[in-house]
Amino acid sequence: MVKLSNYHIYKLDIPLKRPFITSIRTSNNLVGIFYQVELSDGSIGYGESAENIKLTGETREDMYQFSDYFFTAHLQKEIEDTLIDLQELESNGAARYGMETAILDAVAKTKSIEISDELDLSLGNRVLENDTTISLLGDDETILETKRVLKRGYQHIKYKVDNGDSEIQRIVQLEKIIPDDVSIRLDPNQSWTYQETIDAIKTFDDSSLNVEFIEQPVKASMYEEMRKISFKTTIPIIADESVFNLTDAKNVIENGYGTAINIKLIKCGGPLEAIEIANYAKRKEVDCLFGCTTESNVAMTIASYLSDGLSNVKYIDLDGLDYISDSPFIGGVEDKKGLIMLPQQDMGLGIDLLKNKANKYITEF
Repeated sequence: MVKLSNYHIYKLDIPLKRPFITSIRTSNNLVGIFYQVELSDGSIGYGESAENIKLTGETREDMYQFSDYFFTAHLQKEIEDTLIDLQELESNGAARYGMETAILDAVAKTKSIEISDELDLSLGNRVLENDTTISLLGDDETILETKRVLKRGYQHIKYKVDNGDSEIQRIVQLEKIIPDDVSIRLDPNQSWTYQETIDAIKTFDDSSLNVEFIEQPVKASMYEEMRKISFKTTIPIIADESVFNLTDAKNVIENGYGTAINIKLIKCGGPLEAIEIANYAKRKEVDCLFGCTTESNVAMTIASYLSDGLSNVKYIDLDGLDYISDSPFIGGVEDKKGLIMLPQQDMGLGIDLLKNKANKYITEF
């Protein structure tokens, strides 16, 4: 049997093209971890985990300490047992999703198969309609950014918004420049009250804007408000921060605390849990949004494979590559003006390191 023979854990730091601003945080850099695991047959797998303390509560140092301890304890153990042990953990989801991805990538390479085959996913046409996110900006900046994004060909645009009537008007002003065939998506990041949400929905209903969904308008703990909002609107209401794992998904879906759910690898702890969540939602006839945080090629590629291979993932919000200024990786998915292109029949994730850039963005702890 193949065993875990070695591992490396590195810091991953990449500047962003522009600040990523929400109602709860501002980011100017991708801050994460890059994992490299080696199996006893020589296969090497890659994984990536992002730091998003506001979302998960885990710092990069926390993630490193957990990962180093786990991998050290599993050296020379059979890789399938290592994967099972990792799956059985419930904490440290932000670290685990990169660790699990690296293991799955290595195992797929051992078998000389694509990562989708390792995960038993049936892919579609390997092309996904993606969105990009416009940060929480002023009125004029919002217009300029919207025009830039439209010029690039995006058919779906996501807006970060805060509370207050002026924020709603900032979006409504875009009626004059957004074509009818372009949809918008709104993400208040829990910043609205119940009444603000109802008022905002009425305003958008009276506008010509094609609002595709509203993501977690109220606080994640406001379950009853989420249920009431979901029943009072035809605009899909997506539960995000209230759904981390399968248990959360069951709670939200069974009780109607939203009309769809957001799956993020950083929340659920890895591809295998993401598949369980999506399959459960499918049985309940609930759609999914597959989202991300500020991430690069490795995380975006595994998320894209899952998005293409899980039939009830209706919405794609994987705009990490549109934000990073550069990358130490080659291969994996390509982001082409609103379309994500999956690689063609590569082993594992189909990603390699660019040696001339690795030292610039990947450093030792």
